[in-house]
Amino acid sequence: MPASEVFQELDRYQINYKVVHHPAVYTTEEADRFFKTYDFAKVRNLFLDNKDHFYLVMIDDQKRLDMKKLRKQLQTRRFSFASQEALEKVMGIKNGAVSPFNLLNDEQHQVKLVIDQTIVDENDFIGCHPNDNTQTVILKINDLLKLIQRWGYEVTVLPL
Repeated sequence: MPASEVFQELDRYQINYKVVHHPAVYTTEEADRFFKTYDFAKVRNLFLDNKDHFYLVMIDDQKRLDMKKLRKQLQTRRFSFASQEALEKVMGIKNGAVSPFNLLNDEQHQVKLVIDQTIVDENDFIGCHPNDNTQTVILKINDLLKLIQRWGYEVTVLPL
């Protein structure tokens, strides 16, 4: 789904947002160069697989994900990073554009969403790629979470 459809979805639900255009970025470190004057949660979005489900894990970009701890918290199998093929098939994007907006492409609702508690507790705004890593959408975290729930996803918030 192109970025324009993400914007249509945000407009449809009357969600306020700002779009920042920038060169393609593939890491949070690269992206930081363009956001020095903005105040929003900076996250890493990890697309994981545990052979039962796919997971989109949103973690504070200053943290490192402890997959063993996550497995215990969710009482599930061991995690690995999902393949590029799965990323393209399920989320409809390539590396560098992983974002909660990719859930719009998950027509079969195969992905479970997990968000780091720190992101929700310590920030009002978040930045996410709109299925395109040359743009970042800045919006209220609560608006993003409500939108994801409208799409039929459960949001799991955990201390990661």
